[in-house]
This record gives sequence, structure tokens and C-alpha cells, in this order.
Amino acid sequence: MHVRFRSTSVFYIEQQKGPTMPPKNSRNAHPATSQQIETKLDERKIDWDFQPNVKIKDIREAEGMQVRQIVHRAPRDQVARYMTAMKHGAQFPAIVLNDRLEKIDGNTRLEATVKNGGDTIPAYICHSITALEARSLSVELNQANGLAMTEEEIRKFIVDAIHEGEKPEIRSLSRMTGVKEAKINRWIAETQFCSRADEAGIDARLVEVLPESTRAALDVTKLKPVFERLTVLAAEARMPAADVKKVVARVNAASSQDEALAIVAAEREGRSEELRAVASGFRPRARRSAGSAQHLGALVKFEVEDLLDVEPEKQYETFGRLTVIRDRLEAVVRRAQEEWNLTPPTESDADALQAGVGGAAESASAESMASALPTSVA
Repeated sequence: MHVRFRSTSVFYIEQQKGPTMPPKNSRNAHPATSQQIETKLDERKIDWDFQPNVKIKDIREAEGMQVRQIVHRAPRDQVARYMTAMKHGAQFPAIVLNDRLEKIDGNTRLEATVKNGGDTIPAYICHSITALEARSLSVELNQANGLAMTEEEIRKFIVDAIHEGEKPEIRSLSRMTGVKEAKINRWIAETQFCSRADEAGIDARLVEVLPESTRAALDVTKLKPVFERLTVLAAEARMPAADVKKVVARVNAASSQDEALAIVAAEREGRSEELRAVASGFRPRARRSAGSAQHLGALVKFEVEDLLDVEPEKQYETFGRLTVIRDRLEAVVRRAQEEWNLTPPTESDADALQAGVGGAAESASAESMASALPTSVA
């Protein structure tokens, strides 16, 4: 027979004749029971028992039940502190095992008990729990009570779950691990990207050069052929993630696969210089205008009256800067008309451009915009 506990503090002796009075080693009597652990087990609908004296020699180490890497389990200094505390009478919460007595949580407590000469240890036994459920429980218990998981361990847990076909619930994972939802979303997108790239047979060397942010941006691409060609282009041209996002928005808005592929082909043609540079072993030369895009995007949000609304003591200085801006923009517009391809964009191109402009800072002012330019008056 064994003792069964429930979150309602009702516990039974399971025998053929049904429930009877609890024994002396009940939850109320044993100091190793933990309301926090029991609450988490009940929230997860896990069928569990508390065993006050599990034989240590019967406890097994099985990979796949825990998220923590072996090198981080039962760190020596932590074990030493636990040993000292136990010798002075400190009582630690019970460890957690599955019904095959494989460890889920409690490596340090178990190791300290062994080194202190103990041959039994209190444990919660979880019945019919899968390896994935065990790892998820291990993460939450460690984050709450033990040595917190490293980011690498948490990420591996999430990635492994995705590979097993699970659909992550972002908010729950964030609460359980303490990792921000945005970061978990990036991990998931990057993992899905790698799976798609592998399925498409894209050269692993191309995938490796793509930063995580670029991989996450590419994963949003809907059509498989478009995803393949755009991924190869992004890698070969070393496209920044911001540029990739704009192209992805355009191809996803295309009315057909052919149109989307044409957009990618045009993008490749327009990046011929970057492609040649990378193929020759050099980094693509950064566009000198890259830093001005955000400022121009913010500046166009202001009406004339907004730009004239300047404090009197700053009007002279601001006028000088505005004059410099006027002269330079006039020169830029004149040359752009002569040198640029000014074919009107498609509707999807316009949408992507508008999205880029909309991302500029709303709070910029005429004075702050002008402050980055020389102060001389024409």
C-alpha cells in the first residue's frame, strides 16, 4: 500500500477495501512535503504519490527526463552547502521521480543525502508522465526552487519540444521559464526556419551565415519556392534582417507565386554588388544613406506648421539647419531624377515602403531632427 495525496489535503491508503484513515507519515506529519510542488503537480493534472522513504539505490538516472545538462547537475559547492545544512537538521523538500524511479528534480538534494550516508530519501512519485511532461516539470521546479536553468538549457527544451511536434504556448512558457515572450518567439521562428531550410535541401553553409534575427524574419515567408530562393539570396548577399523583413512583406502580399518569385529575382538583380563582394570574400559595402532613412521617415511626418513651431531662442539656429537641409535635399532630388530608376512601385511595394516609414520614431521634433546637421547658414 502507498500514501496518496491531493491538493485538497485529503489522502488515502489504497487497498482493495478502499479508503481508510491515514498513517502516521501523512503530509501533515512529514516535513519533506511541499505545498508548492504539490500545487504545481495538481495544476498539471499529474497523478502523484508521496513516498517518505524511497531507497536511493533504486533511483535511476535516465536521459530525457531532465532539461538540465549533466555538467550543471548537483554542482559541488551547492552539494557541500546542502550537506552542511542537512547535518544541522535542515529539512529539504522531497525530490521528484517518475513511476520508474527516474529523476525529474532534486539532483543536489539527492547527492547531498548520499554523501551524508543516507540510504533513503523522501520523494514525490509522478505516474504515467511522458518524457516531455517530465522535462517541462523539471524546468518549472528548477526555476522556482533550485539552481535556475541556463538560457541554453531552456532554449534546448523548447527546441526539442518543437522537433517532437509540440505547439508551444508562449505565455505559459514565459511564465514558467522567466524568459520574455519576444525571445521565445524568436527561438521558435528560428527553429522552424532551420527545419524548413533542411527540408528544402538548402546548403547548411548558407544557413550558418544567417543571424538568428534574419532566420526568424525569413520563416514568415509563406510559399515554399519563394522561401527557398529568398533564403539563398539573403545568405549570399548577407542581407540585413530589416531588409529581409521588407522583402518578405512584399512577397507575401504578392497575388501569385510567379509575382513573388519575380520580386525575389528583382531583389537579386539589385544586389549584384553585394553578391559580387561576398563571392570575392569581402563584406558588402554599407550604403552611406543607411543612417538617414530613419531620420527622413520621421521628418516627413511633420507638417509645415509643426516645423515652424520652434521656441524663439532656438529659431535662428534651427533656421540655419533647415536651410542646410533644403539645399542638400534639392541637390539630392535633382540627381536622383537623373540617376535613379523611378519606375512607380507595385501596390505591394508601396505597402512595404509605407510600413518602413511608419516604423520611424513618432516623437522626433524639428529641432532634434535638425541637430544632426551643420549649423552654418547658407
